[in-house]
Amino acid sequence: MPQRKQQDPQSPRKPRPLWRQSLDIEVIRQLPFWMLAAASLLAAYHAPYGRKAYEFNWDFSWAAIEWSLYKPLHIASCALLMVLGVLAYKWKRWWLAATLTLLVALGWEFAQTTVAGHYARIADLAPDFLGVVLGWLIVEGIRHAMKPEDYLFG
Repeated sequence: MPQRKQQDPQSPRKPRPLWRQSLDIEVIRQLPFWMLAAASLLAAYHAPYGRKAYEFNWDFSWAAIEWSLYKPLHIASCALLMVLGVLAYKWKRWWLAATLTLLVALGWEFAQTTVAGHYARIADLAPDFLGVVLGWLIVEGIRHAMKPEDYLFG
């Protein structure tokens, strides 16, 4: 068995390379967004009352959008995901955070296609879009309230 190289106790520990340190920080920033996205997709796929045949409503009329706008959980969830997404990918890439949030919302709709008691509708993306806009406004409000050197959002 090879022996481990002994390090002199008086010598300072060799620091990790800068790219490894920045990788750790990026992972820590992105972890809450991806964990919440995965948990929300699993919750949307959960079927406590069983499964039904695949059904997806492609109606995108004004009446369907108006019906979907009365879903505060969609709006709040997307606003939270947008804020976490901007924290994860920094302000310069807010468009990536918005795109990923809307893709997660689309994933919710496809996960609900076979869940009994849930109805997957393309019109449900309207409140999700409102949630993304609300999340963006929250981030903008925080950014303008902070000093530039204290930015959380990069």
